[in-house]
Amino acid sequence: MARKLAVAAWYLMMGRWTTLEEINRALSLKVGKIISQVGVAGLKRLNKTRKAFREEVCQSLRSGRDYVLDPNKMFVPKSSAEEPIMAALA
Repeated sequence: MARKLAVAAWYLMMGRWTTLEEINRALSLKVGKIISQVGVAGLKRLNKTRKAFREEVCQSLRSGRDYVLDPNKMFVPKSSAEEPIMAALA
């Protein structure tokens, strides 16, 4: 599973992905389950009907997203998280 996720992430970062052309039954069921988890109260807070929210999610899935990575950004670990680890290693 980890390898599949790593390969999928690599393809995304390299820009090698295809757009979703149609939403099949399985994906439609998953969208419905997610909307069920949002619940009636969540839909009220969003001020959307279930049908309108489903259409919005489906449109978002079809249009895809543009991910832009900053090649100059460097990872900087938090020093407070390192201190207990370093103390345990000493």
